[in-house]
Parts: sequence; C-alpha cells; structure tokens
Amino acid sequence: MHDVSGAQPTPSTGRPQAERLSRALVIDAATTIARRDGLDALSMRRLAEELGVSTMAAYRHVAGKETLVDDVLEAAVGEIDLDAGDGAWEERLATVVTRSYDAFLTVPGLAEHLHGRALSRPAIVRWLEALNAPLVDAGIPADQRATFTPAVLWLLRGATRLEAEWSETLRALEEIAEAGPEDAPAMRTARESFGDHEPADFLRNGLDLLVGGLRSFATA
Repeated sequence: MHDVSGAQPTPSTGRPQAERLSRALVIDAATTIARRDGLDALSMRRLAEELGVSTMAAYRHVAGKETLVDDVLEAAVGEIDLDAGDGAWEERLATVVTRSYDAFLTVPGLAEHLHGRALSRPAIVRWLEALNAPLVDAGIPADQRATFTPAVLWLLRGATRLEAEWSETLRALEEIAEAGPEDAPAMRTARESFGDHEPADFLRNGLDLLVGGLRSFATA
C-alpha cells in the first residue's frame, strides 16, 4: 500500500535506534562483539558502532568499559547449565567445570577477566555456588573448599589460555625436542609426552589431581 501523504519511508538499518535501546540489547550487542573479536576488542566506541547509535547513547545504559566487560562475563556465565544431576560428587563437579570451560571458550579472553570485581554479580555467585555444592554435599570442610575455589578458577583460566596458544605451545616443544639443552631432559621429551592430548585433557587431569587431594577430607 502506498503512503498517500507523500512522505518518504525511513530506511531500516536493522539496528536499534537510541530511543529503543535497552540494557538487555546493549549487553547482547557487547556479547556479539566479544564472541566475534574477543573480549579485549570490546570498547564503548565499538559497542556504539554495533548498535548504530552514538557513544553517548550507549553510555546511558552502561557506565563504561569495565562495567560492560563484567556484563558480558556475567551473561556468558549465566548461560552455563549448572544442573549436574545426582551422581557422585566428583562427577557432578567435573560436569560443572567442563561446562564452564566450554562456556569460556565461546568468548576469547573471557576467563582472563574473571576477577574479584565481578565475583559479586548474581549469575557468577550462582555459578560459584554450583562449583562448591558437590564439595559441601561430600562434607569437605570450609577451609578446604576455600582453597579449592581459587585453584579451580586458575585451572580454568590456564586451560582456556592454553587452548588459545596451543599450536604455538606445540611448536615450541618441538623446537626444544630437537635442539633443547642437554640438562633439560624432561622438557626435551615433553612434546612426546603430550601425544595427542588437548588442553581439555589437561584441564580434566588437573581437576582429578585437585579432587584426589580433597577425597581424604570427604565424610559423605
């Protein structure tokens, strides 16, 4: 149907205009950028370009880059399925850790930004609670759980970083195997020891070591 008023239709860009922005749309756009280009590429200017609005319009919904990074982190963590079933506590823990690792890999650099400032975000609190719940059910004392929590966070951060640098790591180990110093026999055989393992395998092995140390404290 033609517009009899003679007014020309406004072309649609497919992007939300400033007056139609919401915090949810802003976080969704920020997450899109982070998944595509990495969390370190996120900025208020890039966000405004993604949304098709001015930078000032974006600032009406988020205080700045630090808040935006925490928003993306919380959104990604909030998508992790925390229902680990009713199996043994070790199995339930491994399930949550593995799902967490998979979620962190969807946003390059995400685990690097898992820091103290963001830990009080509701979705992150629920996630940390889910990591601790199997240990609580097993009767692991509070002081041991307090040691475990940062250890598993470091393990996740290290595994995701290793995933990003895996090909470079293997090349370096191959160079050591071929021309490494004679007084470093363990490193000279490291590439062979790695075999066909992937970073996810090292994550699980590291978790098994942590769990093995906790079993002696379990009472249930």
